[in-house]
Amino acid sequence: MDAAVAAIVADVRARGDAPCSSTPPASTGCGRHVSPTSRLPRPRCAEAFEALPLRNARRSAAAASRVRAYHERQKASSWSFREADGTELGQRVKPLDRVGLYVPGGKAAYPSSVLMNAIPAHVPALPRS
Repeated sequence: MDAAVAAIVADVRARGDAPCSSTPPASTGCGRHVSPTSRLPRPRCAEAFEALPLRNARRSAAAASRVRAYHERQKASSWSFREADGTELGQRVKPLDRVGLYVPGGKAAYPSSVLMNAIPAHVPALPRS
């Protein structure tokens, strides 16, 4: 595994993101592969949610609401200050345009993994209440 990962890392260093969408899953031992530029269209997401049994949809919506409420309370703010010598220090909190998420599949398929990764990544972009 170390040799396979080292080869992939070397390829990414040499060719940028291109290997990420062309590395076959069998060579990584990590199962199914999705290109970092692929995106599931919103209508397809809505269709998948609508196909859930009502009980699961309600549980998923409730869990998503709880995860969002928790992470809303953790939102950080940007701040800065200038020292006497003119040095400016601080932190800038800014949402990311896109993030990549690892979502386990197969025998370890946990929908909670999606909620607990995607929602916190989205929260900084939401307006404060």
